[in-house]
Amino acid sequence: MRYPSIRVDMVRGGPDTGPMTTAAAPPAPRARVPAPASSFVGREAELAELAGRLASGRLVTLTGPGGAGKTRLAVEAVRLDPLLAADAVFVDLTRVGARAAVACATAEAAGLRVPEDAALDALVWSLDGGGPALIVLDNVEHVLDETAAFVAHLLEEAPTARVLATSRRPLRVSGEEVMPVGPMDDEDAQRLFWERARSVRPSLPDAPESRAAARDLCARLDRLPLGLELAAARMTVLTPAEMLPLLERPFPVLASGSAAVPERHRSLHACIASSVDTLGDRERAVFEAFAVFASPFGTQAASAVAGATLEDLEDLVGRSLVHAGVDGSGGTVFRLLETLRDYAREGLESSGRLRDARRRHLDWLLAEFGADQVPTMLEATTRARAGDRLLPDLRAALDYAAEADPAAGLRLFSASRDIWFRRAQSEGLARVNALLERHPDPDESRAGALVAAEVLHNAFQETDAVELCAAEALAIFAEGSLPTGTALHFQAVGRFLAGHFAEAQEAARASYRVFVEHGDVAGQSRALGSVGTAAVAAGEYAEALPVLARALSLAEAGGDVWSQGQLLTYTGLAETSLGRVADGRASLLRAVDRFARIGDISLQGIALARLAALAVRKAPATAVRAAAAASRREGAGGKYHSITRADFDEVRTAAERLLGRKAMREAWEAGERLTFAEAAAALSALDGGASTTGGLSPREQEVAEMVRRGHTNASIAVRLGLSERTVEHHVAHILAKLGLRNRASLAGWVARRGQDADG
Repeated sequence: MRYPSIRVDMVRGGPDTGPMTTAAAPPAPRARVPAPASSFVGREAELAELAGRLASGRLVTLTGPGGAGKTRLAVEAVRLDPLLAADAVFVDLTRVGARAAVACATAEAAGLRVPEDAALDALVWSLDGGGPALIVLDNVEHVLDETAAFVAHLLEEAPTARVLATSRRPLRVSGEEVMPVGPMDDEDAQRLFWERARSVRPSLPDAPESRAAARDLCARLDRLPLGLELAAARMTVLTPAEMLPLLERPFPVLASGSAAVPERHRSLHACIASSVDTLGDRERAVFEAFAVFASPFGTQAASAVAGATLEDLEDLVGRSLVHAGVDGSGGTVFRLLETLRDYAREGLESSGRLRDARRRHLDWLLAEFGADQVPTMLEATTRARAGDRLLPDLRAALDYAAEADPAAGLRLFSASRDIWFRRAQSEGLARVNALLERHPDPDESRAGALVAAEVLHNAFQETDAVELCAAEALAIFAEGSLPTGTALHFQAVGRFLAGHFAEAQEAARASYRVFVEHGDVAGQSRALGSVGTAAVAAGEYAEALPVLARALSLAEAGGDVWSQGQLLTYTGLAETSLGRVADGRASLLRAVDRFARIGDISLQGIALARLAALAVRKAPATAVRAAAAASRREGAGGKYHSITRADFDEVRTAAERLLGRKAMREAWEAGERLTFAEAAAALSALDGGASTTGGLSPREQEVAEMVRRGHTNASIAVRLGLSERTVEHHVAHILAKLGLRNRASLAGWVARRGQDADG
């Protein structure tokens, strides 16, 4: 866009022979950056970042969803810099019509009275003559294209010009520095809420339960300043605890009648609507379909459920309606803030498209988990581990399936059974039982879910229910099929938990034969592991060890990390029961390492409990805290076998004798707040990380044992999930520690150590 030039004397109001001089008006006052009516809370990191960007860049755009506090952040940054504040001008673009000239509005804000078509040249002249040091353009999204053209021309023609813009979308002008403004951090959000709430109700109680409710309230409102301020305004008649349940439908609650507040900020609904209403019909349908996602989603999921293209995602992210981030594997994922998700869901409901969107969401998850395939044991575990982050989506899809398609719900539950076992045993059992009641037909959908029910009944040691589920599933599955091996395996676990050790081994061997027939190496490892664990439970420790070792070798060959953790756990239990404490402790620490690698807590507590029992006489307080952490199972549900309950009793009894009852209880209460990782670190640190003869760490002993078995560095690297260079480093370090010269002498040392321990 090209703007016409003007006569300088029009702006200056100086003498001229032409008639224009007499028409020139005196300069108007500048529109200064507004003085805030309330205090600015938090955002120290953002203020520092923005100050740095303003010092080095000519165009900085603060982007973010409505209500994120972009304007307040911009105003505060300018206010804190006296040089900027003295000369900055502020332009509120919500007052500019869609076709009005942004340049004219900016010129007026700078105190220049000129015709509309001369505004840009007047600004350039003004800046060349020492005009405003900074132009703040607020709410650019209302006239985005015209503002972008104006800013591009201004920056090109006026080398001294600097612009700070706030917008829900970037301007996409050359040289633009985009600074996203998102939710406040948790502490700042709570400070803002309480400060604003106390301003309207100084006597508002702040008991611990009220503080906890306020923390949940802030999270529910995405820690966005507008939502927090609207919620705080309601504290005249509510407490945080009373308001929290009302936020299930937040929009009627979060509104303000104040005429001093811009209309778009008088309610959360109006704020979001001002963004969403600018979308076309198709883009709006895509945005609203995203409401069915309960956790971050990738591009393929967006396409499958909402029909979104990359262009759609780019546009919605650019409008600050969708947030783009990175998941644990480094991939791009997208999410809606909760308040935006509420708005989008409201749109789905009002348009009658919610049911179809939920069906597509269910179908996507069925495909994501391979629900129509028959997985090997390792595939089932790996698939579930990859889908761990999808637990909220699983809940949403199963809620829908329970009403709309119970058979599909059973298939999805079966495909995700390991997630429920590792993360939510109580909830999972309730869900699968409800689905089984809704779908009594004896088909593959029901049979697969019965196997999943076996797993969860085992977690609660409901062994009679395990037998019933196994019998029904085996009657449905084709004889000798891969799923029968899985059903038999979990039947063996149930019999072991019931104390029927011979019957457990019989079922385990039957499952082993099926897994051999189908080439399922992980299944073979787990079936043999069941034979070994049954022997441990029966007190046949010496007999169990070679079986567990064989199973461990299979688990390592197949890359089954979870099975390695389980087998090392029961190996450690057997070794410590035989008095081989150093070996047993090393095996248990290795087990904890395996479970930590895959984020599993289902069996990790068994290893932690035995480690705590071993440590209680040396470090009673540490042992008690670790045992308490293990007892809580990080909320997974289920309960422990009598072996582990005996370890907990040992820790409590010994610690009470050493510390006294009061100190033991205090340590236990403190431990219940620890994570498994914190408990494991504390127990491992008791021995400086070196827990075996010769001062080898658990990892070093593991490498040494594999050297004894004749594995090359490359083979060890594959089996342990390490780089070959790391293995080389471990071997060199082990040889140096032990004063040995080569791998052959190391293999001999490991063999002799095992003979000494057995003797």
